[in-house]
Amino acid sequence: MKTIQIFILLVFLLVFGKAEAQNELGKLDDLGRISIVPYVSDQVENLPLVARNNLQSKLAQVVTANGLGDSQNYNTRFIITPNISVLDKYVVPGAPAKVALTLEVAVYVGDGITGKKFGSTAINVKGVGRNETKAYVAAVRQISSGDNKLQNLLRTAKQRILEYYNNECDFILKDAESLVNQNQFENAIFILTSVPTISKDCYNQAIDMAKPLFQKKIDRDCTLLLNKARNAWNAGLDFNAANDAASYLNQIDPNAKCYPDVERLSRDINTRIKKVDDREWQFIFKQQDDRTEVAVNQLQSMKEIALTYGRNQAQNPVYNIRGWW
Repeated sequence: MKTIQIFILLVFLLVFGKAEAQNELGKLDDLGRISIVPYVSDQVENLPLVARNNLQSKLAQVVTANGLGDSQNYNTRFIITPNISVLDKYVVPGAPAKVALTLEVAVYVGDGITGKKFGSTAINVKGVGRNETKAYVAAVRQISSGDNKLQNLLRTAKQRILEYYNNECDFILKDAESLVNQNQFENAIFILTSVPTISKDCYNQAIDMAKPLFQKKIDRDCTLLLNKARNAWNAGLDFNAANDAASYLNQIDPNAKCYPDVERLSRDINTRIKKVDDREWQFIFKQQDDRTEVAVNQLQSMKEIALTYGRNQAQNPVYNIRGWW
């Protein structure tokens, strides 16, 4: 009997210990919610354009394989960027002759906004091609997302980024508040919704701050769009003017404070069209969210605002990598 009890105890400890290990693993996996984007600087000299594009794609594969890829490609604060040095170059005799290159690819990860470098590593790759460009491309293909040096670098970067959000949260919130004071609601919402969920305290504070900002934004937009709709309608007071007004009214969030004015203007337009043009003009009113849906829809709308803003910013990013190499 005693032997059976000991056996049961051992099984319990084994299962419980395994579960604890899985929980810890889950916490580490959560760091994958942090994103890093590839950036190939113009400072990388003598790199052919096609090889530059391939290197950009290769780095994207590296961060994705290590759980740090940004599928939306809008949160571009943290970057992985390379520099290339030619260690050896010679011509391989034959028909036709080929060019052989040995490259040192130095890879850096850091905050592209503040210019703070988190870490770096270097790997050597070789490539052979009919010309120098093809040799570069062949060498870049040898970069492996499973390379231990790259994996260690990204693992360190995850921790440093998490530390950034945990330690700098107050400054992040103050930056967002400063943008709000300048009526830059989209930028503020972008910053706040970019906080990864793994930094739970900062994430919760950021979302709590973003919610009233979202309401201020849709209220501001409502006033602006409603004025444009009125001007468009007053310019013609006919069916075409009504349609022009509708193009602005349709952009207004039904949860905005001025939406009752939208409804009144729409009814006035419809009455006028019936009287003057003897035509039916029906504006389709949007329904306000139920209380149970407000939080979910609000968060989704905030993310859409951030996504649109971020995509616009990501088209021509300017990064500070001075002193990284």
